[in-house]
Amino acid sequence: MRTIDIYLAHRDSTKFITKQVTLIRKYFNCNTGSKINIYGYVDGKDDVVKNTMRNLWIENNVTPIEIPNIIDNTNRSNVWVAISFGLAFTYVYKNYILNNNNIAVCLENDVFPFRYINIEDYVKDYEICGEVRFNAAQLPDRNVMFWLGIIIFNNEKMSDRELFTAYAGEIVNKQSGRRHGIDCGGHSYYWITNTHRKIRQMVTNGNENYDGFTSLECTPHNITNDIHLLPEIFREGYSNFRVVIYDNCLIHLEGGRDNNYTKEEWWNNCYNKLIKNE
Repeated sequence: MRTIDIYLAHRDSTKFITKQVTLIRKYFNCNTGSKINIYGYVDGKDDVVKNTMRNLWIENNVTPIEIPNIIDNTNRSNVWVAISFGLAFTYVYKNYILNNNNIAVCLENDVFPFRYINIEDYVKDYEICGEVRFNAAQLPDRNVMFWLGIIIFNNEKMSDRELFTAYAGEIVNKQSGRRHGIDCGGHSYYWITNTHRKIRQMVTNGNENYDGFTSLECTPHNITNDIHLLPEIFREGYSNFRVVIYDNCLIHLEGGRDNNYTKEEWWNNCYNKLIKNE
């Protein structure tokens, strides 16, 4: 029996928890005999927020994971959000994902599936599925890294697993020796470039020809007025919200903590249609 573990990264906010879990249970599938487990970050600056998150995960039959606010001697309340997220992600990777050979799906708080996905088929023959990014301003040093909002580890096939980390900060390019500042997920550069990798690159609607290893620009496509790039179920009421669609099966709302009432109202209407959709 194969196990798929899904890790949901939420910090200081609970507004998308129930919707995310509900859509995951509706659209993420696995083969007969396999099973899916869902884990949710209990992560926040104070105990009131963390207690609310913990209780909501339990209400949704999700296993809570307690994320320390101090990781690697760094108080995450006092650092750039990218550094904080990289620390939390790497903490979960080292303390949970590395402990078994399960498939591990990691999602940011405002990423949702909207079409049926068999996770085992999706990762078949790949070590990792994710979006390979780089900072074009640093070319000719191509400092490839994974965006942490959506990443799937196929731990049965992934080699050098212990080398993977997702920290932000600074890296040294292996070819030039130059140092570069880098976003959260940046230290995955060392794993990616250690040897030849089998990576399924998750591209965005409107940028289907993108390749993180050869393209001259890194431009995940935010959908604005080009509504034809949206799946039809999302088009009604859409108003330049700048969402991103990955592989025509996952939506990233781009701004999970924003207080945009119109965008949230649009998303609530979309969610209700998704729930009713067969």
